[in-house]
Amino acid sequence: MKNRILTLLGTAVLVSSLGLTSLNASSAKPGKPFLIQGKLPHLTGMVKILWDDEDLALTTEQQKKLTIVRKSTMSRAKALSKKVNILESKIVDASQKGATPESLKADVEKLASLRAQATMVHLECIYNTREILSDEQLYVLE
Repeated sequence: MKNRILTLLGTAVLVSSLGLTSLNASSAKPGKPFLIQGKLPHLTGMVKILWDDEDLALTTEQQKKLTIVRKSTMSRAKALSKKVNILESKIVDASQKGATPESLKADVEKLASLRAQATMVHLECIYNTREILSDEQLYVLE
């Protein structure tokens, strides 16, 4: 009985993982434009969630400054993201059509530069947000 249950469970896991793998492959959406993925905090996003939180206790002045930082960051990151996604698609398409690595080198270097710019936008956002918030407020966000 145990073997039968384990076999059924194993089969179910295998079938579901195969389904998820093919689903993920077919629904490739553009990723984030940053060089560093998932390791840097998105402070303005966390602040946005806790905007009216009593523990965070943002002042009106802080809210104004944080809004400026967020709008600037988002507009710059979105513009870079669009360029990254277009260039990435161009490189992938050319590669699939047999382009030589040497012929793609300039585009790959441009892609690296765009991703570096996006990462700098992210780092500036983190720095500027930390400059606006107090140590106690940063503790609330952690």
